[in-house]
Amino acid sequence: MRHLTSLRVSAVLAAGALMLAGCSGSSDDGATGDGVVTLNLLTHYGADPLKSGLQKMVETWNAENPDIQVKTQAVIFTDLLKTITVRQTGGRSADIVQAYGLWGGQLVQAGVLAPVPDDIAAAIKEDYSSAAIGAATVDGQIVGYPTEVQTYGLFYNKMLLAEAGYDKAPQTWEEIQDAASKIAQRDDAGNTTVQGFGLIQGWDSEVVHPWLSLMQAAGGQFLSDDGTEVEFNSEAGVSALQFERDLIDSGATDLSFDTPAGFPAEQVGMTINAGYLIGSLKAAMGDAYKNVGVAPVPGPTAGTKGSLGYGFFMGVTQSSKNQDAAWKFLTWLNAEKGEDGTTPMGAFQYSQGTIPPRPEDSAILADTAADPNLQVFVDALEYAMSEPNPPASQEIKTELQKSIESVWVGQAEAADVLDTATDFANSKLGNG
Repeated sequence: MRHLTSLRVSAVLAAGALMLAGCSGSSDDGATGDGVVTLNLLTHYGADPLKSGLQKMVETWNAENPDIQVKTQAVIFTDLLKTITVRQTGGRSADIVQAYGLWGGQLVQAGVLAPVPDDIAAAIKEDYSSAAIGAATVDGQIVGYPTEVQTYGLFYNKMLLAEAGYDKAPQTWEEIQDAASKIAQRDDAGNTTVQGFGLIQGWDSEVVHPWLSLMQAAGGQFLSDDGTEVEFNSEAGVSALQFERDLIDSGATDLSFDTPAGFPAEQVGMTINAGYLIGSLKAAMGDAYKNVGVAPVPGPTAGTKGSLGYGFFMGVTQSSKNQDAAWKFLTWLNAEKGEDGTTPMGAFQYSQGTIPPRPEDSAILADTAADPNLQVFVDALEYAMSEPNPPASQEIKTELQKSIESVWVGQAEAADVLDTATDFANSKLGNG
């Protein structure tokens, strides 16, 4: 995900942010003596370029709307859900929250989010991509404006693949295994100097999302068609996890190797990640970015592919005394078109290498893009599996992370842990 930089913010800053969360927010009606309404927006955009980009849009709004002023407060992504819920419990919620789509069900269940006005909900359903809508929908109801959508692809280093005898991205798991094994290099002491295929431990999304993309590429799905049961212990789920384990066993993947640092240093042949990584790689690699390619995540047989779609949304809180003003601002931010026909949020997301949630924004801005890698993620919107968001989604995701990592390190077998994780997830969905 795009929040790797934020995750490295110091623990001191994180603690300070949570202290601020407990003593600031919408404690009154937000209006001053001169009738000016002040809206508080809680976000995870705490580091540049996201922080300055959002602030620039807010400053534009504030200059044009003196009667409704918006203030932003950012916390690191790993503290965002806790901050939202702590404020809700303490009666000091922000007027507007930016939230991960996975948390939608939990936030609705907790009474954090206000209903979306009918006209806004109808416009979102009309104007936004299905993946973006899915990330902002709970039990069939829109819960906020989609602000960004991400899909997954196979990043690869063209130079390293060429040295392994490949003039294009691998088209099957067998080809990934072959290329990765040829790319991997070690020094005389046995330490990995170049990794064939990168996996990332320690963070739920970096563990679970690539596996789900592989699972879909093998024909699997997270939920049953009626949405009542999880199905990640299917043959597709087991084979996808076993494939990752095989990469480790073969030496093509080294879990101790720093993939986030190694890929931009051209020391990792391939890795599966979301489109947000494009912006980070361009900034880190400079001219060497020309060696980066992106392809759909392949399945076990040629012609199959998979991806996971997830997103973020901005919603208005139930406790806000200024919900009409908040929706007015969010409509301007996400739906009002500028001279070029794009929305402020859509243009900003595209500038960061992220897919705008409105296809119209993408279509207009595509003419200005010089990077074909981004198109892979746009195309994936058509087939990507949406990340489900029932109230227990975060607990299920955490359990999946633990299960997957236990297989990676050789502590368990793929079929066994996925059976156990499936039982856990179904019990959380009320099926146990």
